[in-house]
Amino acid sequence: MRAYVVGLVASLIVGLSSGAVLAQSQTAIDWSGFYVGGLLGGTNTQAHAKTIVGVSKYLDATDAKQMARAGNNNLVQERPAGALLGGYGKQFGNVLVGIEASANTLFLDDEHTTSEVYDTVPTARFVLKQSVKADWMATLRPRLGWAQDNWLGYVTGGAAVTRLRLDTLFSDNAFNGFSQSSDKKYVAGWSLGLGGEYALGNDWSLRGEYLYTRFGQLKSSSETTSTNNSGGSLAHLAEFEAHGVMAGLTYRFKGF
Repeated sequence: MRAYVVGLVASLIVGLSSGAVLAQSQTAIDWSGFYVGGLLGGTNTQAHAKTIVGVSKYLDATDAKQMARAGNNNLVQERPAGALLGGYGKQFGNVLVGIEASANTLFLDDEHTTSEVYDTVPTARFVLKQSVKADWMATLRPRLGWAQDNWLGYVTGGAAVTRLRLDTLFSDNAFNGFSQSSDKKYVAGWSLGLGGEYALGNDWSLRGEYLYTRFGQLKSSSETTSTNNSGGSLAHLAEFEAHGVMAGLTYRFKGF
């Protein structure tokens, strides 16, 4: 993770420490029951976009090797993010077991443009533009924790889903080569994370969490047109992962 994540972790530690000072009760807390919460923080998203020659015709075997190299790109973004969550837990002694659902913002919207001279036609140049977007993700994760006095530490992991969009645009000035695609798809993945909470009483708690999420692939293809030897296709792929660090508040509903 980058420097901003280090800053977020430091802020989280300071916030939890401050919560300990502000807490009204130092008695042991029962973490059982339903709860809801909200978190704010940041995400580091790392998207991988890939374009290769699917069917050779306008682009020959030499062009295909060049396209495989030029079309293999990583897109990295760091953005603020937020999450709403809700779940249920049951405490057995010091052990807490439960399940949690969350909805997170992502703000992934990045693009990469490659412009190269053809190896086969040094007088001509092609341009390839790749864009990856995702606005949100949702998770459903079991949670296993250890409670001690007003503290709760936990690990979590489960299923995740997002809606991923991949846009590509290829063009050249050799024979007006052109290929364009735009595809979006619900993509499944998985999340792993850990966190901690400090109870400010029987209802409210300060919470901090790190969550790593990795998603599957979105695949698409597009036909190639030109004014000479038109035909063939390009194949496209996108996948991404996200690191998130967030802190916020949760509220437990007692008596349920």
